[in-house]
Amino acid sequence: MEKVFRSVVVRNLLGLLALLGVHYVSDRYYLQQRTGMNQLLPYLFLLGLYGWLVFHNRVLFERFYLQQRKRQYIRWTLLIMSLNTLSMYGFLTLQFQVTHPLPPILSFWVHTLAGFGIYAFYRSTLAVSAPLKSNLPKVIPPVDLGEFICTVDGEKQVIRYEEIRYLESLENYVKVVTPRKTHVTRLTMKEAEERLPKPTFVRISRSHLINTSHVEILEADSITVSGKSLKIGKVYKRYVSELLTETGVS
Repeated sequence: MEKVFRSVVVRNLLGLLALLGVHYVSDRYYLQQRTGMNQLLPYLFLLGLYGWLVFHNRVLFERFYLQQRKRQYIRWTLLIMSLNTLSMYGFLTLQFQVTHPLPPILSFWVHTLAGFGIYAFYRSTLAVSAPLKSNLPKVIPPVDLGEFICTVDGEKQVIRYEEIRYLESLENYVKVVTPRKTHVTRLTMKEAEERLPKPTFVRISRSHLINTSHVEILEADSITVSGKSLKIGKVYKRYVSELLTETGVS
C-alpha cells in the first residue's frame, strides 16, 4: 500500500479528486441552477487547470528551469498560457455562450501563477532542507586533495578539488561551480573529465560532471548537489551507478 501512495500518478489522481470534491461541496447548491453543459463548466476548468499545472511542474519547470534553460522555459510557458487563454475565450463564448469570459480567464492566470509559486517554493525547500537519502553513506568518502588548474579571462586559476561542486558544459567552455564563485574556462567537458580523478568526479550527462563528495540527494533520474538538481542522462545511468557504487554513494 505504501508503494502505491508513492506513485506520482496515484498522488496526482488523489489530489485531483480532492480538488473536485472540495469544489463540489461549495458548488452543489448552485449546480441545479445551471443548465446544460454549464453544470460541468467549473469542473472542466479545474480538470484542465490541474493537468496544465502537472505538465508545467513535471516537464517545463524540471526539464527547462531547473536545468538552467530559463529562456526556453519562459518562452514555452508564455506561449502555452497564451494559447490556453485564447482557447478559453473561444470555448467560453462560442460553446458555453458566456457573456463575460474575463473573470474565468483571470482566475486561470491567478490559479496558474499560484500553482507555479507553490511548486517552486516546495522544490527550493526540498533542495535546501531535505535530509540525505537513507541510501547515502553515513560517512562521505574523502575528496581528493588535488587541484584543478585552468585559465579564466587570461589568468591562471587554481581550484582545489574539494571546492568544486559540479561542472557544466557551455559548448567549448566549461562552468566550474564552487560555493564562492563560478569560473568559466575555455575547455571541453571531455578534457575536463580526463583531468579530474575518478570516482571522486563522475560525468552524469553530456552537460554535467559532479563531485560525488557533495551529493545530497540521489534519485533514479537526478542527483542534487549543493541544492542544485541535475538530470542524469539516459546513456549515463549505468555508468553513473557503477562509479557511485565505488564511492559508496548508491
